[in-house]
Amino acid sequence: MRYVLALLMILSLTACSHRDDQRRREAERERQQQDRNSAAFKAGEAAHEVAKHAEKTAAEAAKAVEESARKAREGWKQKEQEDKEKARESH
Repeated sequence: MRYVLALLMILSLTACSHRDDQRRREAERERQQQDRNSAAFKAGEAAHEVAKHAEKTAAEAAKAVEESARKAREGWKQKEQEDKEKARESH
């Protein structure tokens, strides 16, 4: 009889523990949902989008600067070559 009673007590405690865990999970889900609806959370999402856009824009600007630098080097070399040719012709 004692074993049956002990077994029933253990099962009861396990069931209560399970309900407590379920309540905690539900409370956590509700808190997370409230967090997602908060102004701070929305601001964080917006800031993330702005950062992604800024990163993309910066990458495009870097490519444009690299292309401009390449063209400037080509212009420099071409002018340098022309100056050398003029110097040879004048001597």
